[in-house]
Amino acid sequence: MSIKERRDTEKVEMKVKIRNAAIQIIEQEGYEKLSIRKIATKIEYSPTTIYLYYKDKAGIITDMSDELYSNVLNDIVAILNEDTALSRDKKIHEIMRAFIMGLCGEPEMVKAIMYSGINVIFANDSDNSTPNNPGISMLDNIFAVGIAQNVFKPNIANTSWMIISALLGFTISSIENQLHLTDNFNQLVDDFVQILLGGILQ
Repeated sequence: MSIKERRDTEKVEMKVKIRNAAIQIIEQEGYEKLSIRKIATKIEYSPTTIYLYYKDKAGIITDMSDELYSNVLNDIVAILNEDTALSRDKKIHEIMRAFIMGLCGEPEMVKAIMYSGINVIFANDSDNSTPNNPGISMLDNIFAVGIAQNVFKPNIANTSWMIISALLGFTISSIENQLHLTDNFNQLVDDFVQILLGGILQ
């Protein structure tokens, strides 16, 4: 392993330590009581060291959100690229399912983001009031093609952010109530996705 690779690995490991400590503090005391100094004390480093990685506690939450977003987006892209035999409505089903299961795979991180109250899920790349980011745009494009093919209702154009809001609400509720740990969670997810699809399919 080269010096650069070792440093990169150490940087990743340190950020994981910082985030895990932040998650524990948020769970125990709430986001308002979270501070760089408390994180430093918990992992036995100086606050100055923490500031080398994050300028403030909001940056830690944003980093968590970015990681979750990237992982979910990668899962969705894999579905689009690999499952070429699936019909468009089946792909949407799998995409919605991947969104829920991806977030439920990191329940503590999701709760920490939610408790922070920071609107990072719909971090806007646009100046208007409608949320927009690469994930939303990608889903909007899929819907647009489906509308043209008479798979989806025409009134769902540019409403992906609404669908994502519903998926996010279900996910958070599932984590809060520990439904994601139950034996029938897969069926619950499929049932919920089918309900959503019932509102958008022709």
